[in-house]
Amino acid sequence: MLASILAAAVLEGPFPLLCTPWTEQAELDVPVLVKEAKYVNDAGVGGIVWPTAPEVNDLDESGEFEKGLTALANASVADGYAAWIVSICSATNTETAVSRVKRVDAIAKATGAKMAILARPPDNAKDDADMERHYRTLAKATTLPIIIQTYNGKSPQPSVELLIRLAKEFPENLGYVKEESPGLQVNGRMERLVADPAIKTVFSGWGGKGWVYQATRIGTRGVISQRPAYAPLFVKIWKRAKAGADASDPVLADAYSKYLYMANLGDIFSTWGDDEMRGPHLYVLERLGIFRNRLTRTGKGKVENFEITDKMKAEFDARIKVVFGF
Repeated sequence: MLASILAAAVLEGPFPLLCTPWTEQAELDVPVLVKEAKYVNDAGVGGIVWPTAPEVNDLDESGEFEKGLTALANASVADGYAAWIVSICSATNTETAVSRVKRVDAIAKATGAKMAILARPPDNAKDDADMERHYRTLAKATTLPIIIQTYNGKSPQPSVELLIRLAKEFPENLGYVKEESPGLQVNGRMERLVADPAIKTVFSGWGGKGWVYQATRIGTRGVISQRPAYAPLFVKIWKRAKAGADASDPVLADAYSKYLYMANLGDIFSTWGDDEMRGPHLYVLERLGIFRNRLTRTGKGKVENFEITDKMKAEFDARIKVVFGF
């Protein structure tokens, strides 16, 4: 059953990353995680991604990585999710990444869930040769689809040539790319990737902030982004883009404007200046009836609450009313 699903794999559309919910005891809140995934799936997304890259090491060390993924996989099968369950398997080195990939592979086989991998280059990679060895090793460790995330930070960027070469060598599970390169180069790289038949899907990144242009003018076939509360807006944007709409389409413009309107809360009320992925968005998840608190784990046995003032609450509620109607 799983083999036939993977053989016909189509990965496209919005793939929101879930916000990890925590209990007051600083433990993964599995029932809320599953409830959040159901909300995202029911919106009509193509995939559900968990956990976020900064959380992987901590969750893996505590055993919650497999616990959460197993719960998501079981729920997806029980409820007949259309969406893929995608696990981030980034790591400092290839050995750790392979360990995580194999465990995701085992969960997929045990549950029969549609699962895939999202992996940026390992932190210790220095050049294309290092990254080629890494992704060849991952591809041999699993039959699941692997989305390669390009990355600007600790690791160097994999060249477009490398991404295409890997897709040709491993057509069964490579050929999917989340293109997140910095600056204007991202658009040029996307154009080259989209033009090559070995590449199955190019996903936009950057929190979806370049998505309308990239989907309608370049041809990216989805987005991988945080802020799962706005999954219905992501889906509406994707449907209009897939139908051939461009930036002149009023329905597309309305949905995208509303998404930016909500995402902007993370700029206004960010601890460090902009692009807060949790904070005010946790309050939105509360208002949607999904989350039961606004906690973030900050260390072993420690959680921190996102506190809001009356003025902040008034702003959140006003925007929620415009976008969600309540």
